Amino acid sequence: MNTYAEQLPTDKNSNPLQGFPSPFPANASWTSENATTSSILNLGHDTTMVEVAAINTGVAIKWITSTNSSGSVVTAAGSANFDHVVPNATYRRFVVPRDTTLTQNPQSVQGVNRAEGLYNRLAIKSLGVSSVLTTEY
Repeated sequence: MNTYAEQLPTDKNSNPLQGFPSPFPANASWTSENATTSSILNLGHDTTMVEVAAINTGVAIKWITSTNSSGSVVTAAGSANFDHVVPNATYRRFVVPRDTTLTQNPQSVQGVNRAEGLYNRLAIKSLGVSSVLTTEY
């Protein structure tokens, strides 16, 4: 299995620093104000990790497959389909998983996200009137 996600920051003795900010700048940042409806984020070609911050209320996220033409995250009882929940006033980092519906298509010029067959879309939705901050790495 290839190691495709960015490495954790390390101290001078090469010990991983758990819970520290990413040691590299973001590829892209998204802000969704009052994100009470599902929004789709298209991830960049070099995105292997995302960080989602919940402001004032929790956030639900769903990885959207390449074969899903509409895609959304649902939090209603009886029809919920979320993959992860980020609690209020916290953030979580996620390594972008492989999209098993994709057929890998190696090309000479492409980013690691596409080369590794990773999900390239993510749906987000706050669990109340709130903002969601998302960063791609």
